[in-house]
Amino acid sequence: MAPAVIGLLASLLLLWGLGDKYLWQDEAQTAVLGARMLRFGRPLAYDGLNLITVDNFAREDTQTIGQRTTSAEAGVDYYVRRGDFGHDTVWTFHPWGQFIVAAASLKVLGQTTIAARLPFALVSVLTLLLFYRWVTVTFHSPLMARLSSALLVLNAYWILHGRQCRYYSLSGLFLMLTLMAYTMWQRGGRWGPVAFVVAAWCWFQVDYGTVWPVLGVLFLDAFLADWKHPWRPVQVGLALAAMIAPFIYYYHLWGRASAQYSTWPQKFQDNLFNINEYVVPLPIVLAAAWLAAWRWKALSAAERRLMAVACGIVLALVIWVPAVAPEGFLRYAIMAAPVGCLLSAWVLVCGCSLRPIYAWFGTVILVLTPWLSLPLHVLNTPPPWYPDSPWFRAELLTLRREVFSPPPDPNRLVIDWLRQNAAPTDEILINYEDLPLMFYLPNPIRGGVAAFRVEDDSKGPPAFLVMRKSVPFVHWRVFLREINRYKWSLAPVKAPDVVWGNNPDHMGENQNFTTANAIVVARRKVGTETTEPQR
Repeated sequence: MAPAVIGLLASLLLLWGLGDKYLWQDEAQTAVLGARMLRFGRPLAYDGLNLITVDNFAREDTQTIGQRTTSAEAGVDYYVRRGDFGHDTVWTFHPWGQFIVAAASLKVLGQTTIAARLPFALVSVLTLLLFYRWVTVTFHSPLMARLSSALLVLNAYWILHGRQCRYYSLSGLFLMLTLMAYTMWQRGGRWGPVAFVVAAWCWFQVDYGTVWPVLGVLFLDAFLADWKHPWRPVQVGLALAAMIAPFIYYYHLWGRASAQYSTWPQKFQDNLFNINEYVVPLPIVLAAAWLAAWRWKALSAAERRLMAVACGIVLALVIWVPAVAPEGFLRYAIMAAPVGCLLSAWVLVCGCSLRPIYAWFGTVILVLTPWLSLPLHVLNTPPPWYPDSPWFRAELLTLRREVFSPPPDPNRLVIDWLRQNAAPTDEILINYEDLPLMFYLPNPIRGGVAAFRVEDDSKGPPAFLVMRKSVPFVHWRVFLREINRYKWSLAPVKAPDVVWGNNPDHMGENQNFTTANAIVVARRKVGTETTEPQR
């Protein structure tokens, strides 16, 4: 009954209303590149009509912006030199795994919102069921499997990220499969090393960022456990390295460096807060280490090692994310939520071994309250958006709202109006959330963070304008130059002017959709062109 109930609850939370809100920028990037894989056999960043770039404004060269906004060729050449993609415009900034999954779903179900998100949501359901099975078999404890699975299915941000058309759920699945294969390998299973290499390779193909710290922890554990025969883990490591090496070369990972939005200390503080609040409270990690030391002789060697590995993965991510990511976003650590739930359940079961009801009581506390996360707030001040409520996890209300009664979706409102009023060849000028327009509409899309073709009127001036005034990270001077060349007629679209649409991170979920002004949607008045503006 337990896995059936957990699976049904997960399916309800992950699949309900999956198509209510349109894709937002990051989701649309995955979906558009998936659609282009179907069309061209490769995820092309430029299809001859619209351009996809890395939305990192800190990497933008503001001094040369005027030299690349007047033609498609100039814009594409700049981003080839910057390294967003190769000379053939094939996307290499992310591995292709997520695009292949999206392409397969779009091929079968058509180019719709549900088709884009459905495989990723189903992967999250599968991850939860595999997690339940793995904990049951590995720890011989149905109680621990129930507790850890309950913690995971009621982790609001794990669910919200699992509903995205993005690599988050795939990364969580292959983290789970890699851990399963690792335990098989370490227990002497005949096919354990092969399963581990295949699982880790597949993980690299969907998320080549998070895989490294976890592999570091696992191989360190393997060396320490088999230090008398180091050639055994070396063989496995060499096999994995040989399989990954060609893709490291293809994706140019040796020279990959992201421009940073903030300093390392600030990213470390944000990432530490996210992990402590939404992955696993750090007091749980300390309690797991203390319990393992206190019950050292009573625990099996395998259990001691798994707890060490789980603690190591959490601590490695605390350091790794601020070191390599442009910002300390929750999306870079949320795939480790199963590991956090495993640690929490293990502490509850070991600490309340004589009274299982107490373990369930502790689980309720972890699900409903942030009490165990609060001690770190003394040293690591919560961000301004964090709700000052020590009695209840506010993100549970966010989860209920997003799944069952979502706020007005700005992308749906804007795109549906454009679909009814724009001809397929009309050019649309937009400053941000340009990729959803590429997924849902056939039109040429000008703008975005890259300001692609904003001032290129070789094929005619823009017919429609979509401006989010709330967005600070775009080349506003370029957009204003082009906007001021024409006169515009405002459209009756009451879409809330918030920065992001269906952004699952807390900075997206905590936007105020009710008090926001309306996005500026306008139609160009024919015959209102002015003289060429000064550049």
